[in-house]
Amino acid sequence: MAGFMNSSIDAPQMRLFFTLYGRVTAETEEAAAQLLEPLQAWSDKISLDLREGSSSAILPPKIQISAPQQLPAGGWYVVSTLSFNSKVTDTSYLRVRTAVLLAYQRAIALREGGFSVPLPELPAEPGPPLLDD
Repeated sequence: MAGFMNSSIDAPQMRLFFTLYGRVTAETEEAAAQLLEPLQAWSDKISLDLREGSSSAILPPKIQISAPQQLPAGGWYVVSTLSFNSKVTDTSYLRVRTAVLLAYQRAIALREGGFSVPLPELPAEPGPPLLDD
């Protein structure tokens, strides 16, 4: 997983531009080709959760899946690239930040454990404070 963030400010909104990479390795080209469908499903799930987690402040990401490529030391890999941007206001900043951090955590989980590792989930919305009688 690798990523970078560029940002520009357009008052009263801040526009953030992100690129997230999810990479999976395999022993053979055939095994790498079989990872394309799960990687597409992973990318779709990340995209959906980015939108839901940010209350649609993050615009729909553009997803690109690479063909299997050979590693110099042997083995093969496929990469999913998600490019997305957001319009951040004072009220949506925390939601956008939380959704983007979760996406990066999921990319790390994919890199470290592949598809067998469960994805970190969106945190539950905090409810109203409870009042004691």
